[in-house]
Amino acid sequence: MTIFSWGYCGWGHCADRFVNVVDRVEVSRGFKPPFFVDIRIQRAGREVNFNGDTFRDIVGATRYKWMKKLGNAAVVHHTGGIQIKDPQEAKALLGLAIDESKKHNRRVIFYCACEFPYKCHRHIVADLLRKEAKKRKISLEVVEWPGGKVQHVKEKATDDMIRKMKKGQRNYPLPQNANLKKYGSLAWGSTVELSSGSEKFKFITGPIQSVNHRWTLPEVRKLHRYHY
Repeated sequence: MTIFSWGYCGWGHCADRFVNVVDRVEVSRGFKPPFFVDIRIQRAGREVNFNGDTFRDIVGATRYKWMKKLGNAAVVHHTGGIQIKDPQEAKALLGLAIDESKKHNRRVIFYCACEFPYKCHRHIVADLLRKEAKKRKISLEVVEWPGGKVQHVKEKATDDMIRKMKKGQRNYPLPQNANLKKYGSLAWGSTVELSSGSEKFKFITGPIQSVNHRWTLPEVRKLHRYHY
């Protein structure tokens, strides 16, 4: 069984586009659109689509649950570091994932705001899930969305675009008719090789992002751990 984690950084004003891609990717994998679990201790912030019940309304109440007990209590107490409010709540999250898999053939994505998991409390939640699964003798993979194997993608680009990437542009814009299933399922750590008549450029990427309502592939300068 697979459970995903995710950080919504960068999707604050276009969460509906993210959900659209995620749903397409999961359906292409043979699953129904996923169930989202908010593991923030508080649901307020600058990202408009993730304030209060806004994201619940985007995905629908039947595909959403707030589990504040898995939030980082240090945020409330202003103590710094990571302190899961109630580690026992991981049992409920695992149980939810099992039920959603058996009853609805859909997988769970638990999320918070941080872009990468290695400094975020969700990597602690991932550890708690794996420990609970081990107790129940359940084979469990917890992986940063979208999971999958690292891929190598070759793209044709203009000389001008490649020069821009070499000079520091951090996102490679995709064609308007880009295959969202393909690019939306790119695992973190995948590589993109751009080539034109005279220029070449290679960079590490992850799943697509939405920048000014244009789908792009992000350049990740450092290879962050994407699998727990």
